[in-house]
Amino acid sequence: MSNTQLSAFSHATGGVAPGNLVLAIAGVLAVIYLIWLAWLAHAQLVAWQTGQAVFYDLLLTILRGAVVALLLGFLVR
Repeated sequence: MSNTQLSAFSHATGGVAPGNLVLAIAGVLAVIYLIWLAWLAHAQLVAWQTGQAVFYDLLLTILRGAVVALLLGFLVR
C-alpha cells in the first residue's frame, strides 16, 4: 500500500494499522478452527467410548482434522 492508502486506512479504522487488523483476523480464525478441532476430537472420543466407532476411525478423523488445522494455519498467515 502507498503512504496515501495507509493514511486513509488508518483514519478510516480509527488508527488501526492494516498489519494489526490482519493479525486480529488471523487470531480469531485460529481460535475458531482450534475449537472445531477440539469439538471433533471430543465427538470422536465419545463415539469410540460408546462403541459407535472403532479406534481406527477415531485416530484417522483426529489426524485429518489436525492436517486441516495445520493447512488453515499456514494459509491464514
